[in-house]
Amino acid sequence: MARCILVGVTVTYLLAVFQATLGARLSIAGVPPDLLFVWTVCVGLAGGTRAGIITGFASGILEGSLRQSMIAVLAISKGISGLGAGLLSTKLFRENWVVPALAGALLTLVNETVFLIFPGVIRPDAGRLILGRVLYHAVLTPIAFWLVIRVRQALLGPHVQVS
Repeated sequence: MARCILVGVTVTYLLAVFQATLGARLSIAGVPPDLLFVWTVCVGLAGGTRAGIITGFASGILEGSLRQSMIAVLAISKGISGLGAGLLSTKLFRENWVVPALAGALLTLVNETVFLIFPGVIRPDAGRLILGRVLYHAVLTPIAFWLVIRVRQALLGPHVQVS
C-alpha cells in the first residue's frame, strides 16, 4: 500500500507540473483538459471515497499553489469530485467503459459548478468551457481509469480488485 501512496503522490505532482506548464497545448477548440480532475475521478473510482477526497483535496491545493490563486476553491471542487467518484464506485459497475465516461462528464459539471458558486471566480467563458470539458473528460476518464487500474494491479498484485 505504501508503494501506491508513493506512486500516487508522484503522479499527482507530475500531472500538476505538466498541467501548469504544457497543459494548454492539449486544448481542443480552446478548452484545455483538467488532468488533475481526471486523475482525482479515476483514483476515487478505483480506491473509494477516502482516496478520492484525499487525492482531490491535495490536487486542488497543489494546482492552486502552482497558479498562486484560488487554492481553496480548487481544493473544495476537486475534493467534492473525488468524494463523488468514490460514492459512484460503491453503486456502479466500474469496469464497464461507460461508467468512467459518465462519471467524468457528470463530475465535471459538479466541479465546474463550484466555480460558479464562489463570487469573484466566475470565468467569462464558463458556458463554453464547461461543455467542452464535459466532452473532453468523458473521453479521457475511461482511458485514464484503465491505466490507473493496471498500475494499481501491478503494484498490489493481479489478485487485487478495484475497491
